[in-house]
Amino acid sequence: MATAQRDFDHHRIWRVTPEALHDAATLLADAILRDHSSIERVIGIANGGIAPAHLIASTLRLNARIVHARHNTSDDAYQQATGEVTLDLTPLTHTLNGQQLQGRVLIVDDICGSGATLRRVHDDLAPLLGSDAQILTAVLCLNTGASTRPDYSIWTVSDWVVFPWEKPPANHDTTPLPQPRKVSRHA
Repeated sequence: MATAQRDFDHHRIWRVTPEALHDAATLLADAILRDHSSIERVIGIANGGIAPAHLIASTLRLNARIVHARHNTSDDAYQQATGEVTLDLTPLTHTLNGQQLQGRVLIVDDICGSGATLRRVHDDLAPLLGSDAQILTAVLCLNTGASTRPDYSIWTVSDWVVFPWEKPPANHDTTPLPQPRKVSRHA
C-alpha cells in the first residue's frame, strides 16, 4: 500500500496553545464517554501523544501508559510521510507483565498526518489484546491527507502544526488554532 501524503497548503504554521490542548483533551474525553460506557486503558504514543493521553486519562480517572513511535525523520516543519514507523512497545509490555489488554483501549496521539503511526500501533497491539478488547483512537489534529482516520479528532488541518511541547520553527510565525468547540467522530 502506498503511503498517504500529508497535505500542506503552506498558508501558515498552526500552533496549539496550552489552553486549547486542555480544552481539546476534555472535549475528547467527554465525547468518548458519551459514546462508550467505559475505557479501561489509555495509551499515549510518544512523544506527541504523551500530554493529551495524560490529560484524557486524568479526566477518565485512569493512568496513561506509553508506547514509543517515530515517523518523522527530523523535527523540521513540513516533513512528508515516509510510511516508515519505528515502534517500541517495551514500556507497555513490561506494565502488562504477560497479561493481555481487556475492554476498550484508547490510543492517543497529537496528530494523524498520514495515518501510518496509528495503523502501525493498532496492528502491533493485536497480539496484546484479549478476546473482548476494542481499540479506539483519538488525536488532536487530523491532516486532510491521512488515509487512516482516527475514531475521534478535534481540528482538521492542511498545514504544519506545532504543539506546546515543541519549539516553533525558526523564521516562521505561528497562528493559534481556534479554541476547540466540538469533536469530530470518524468511525
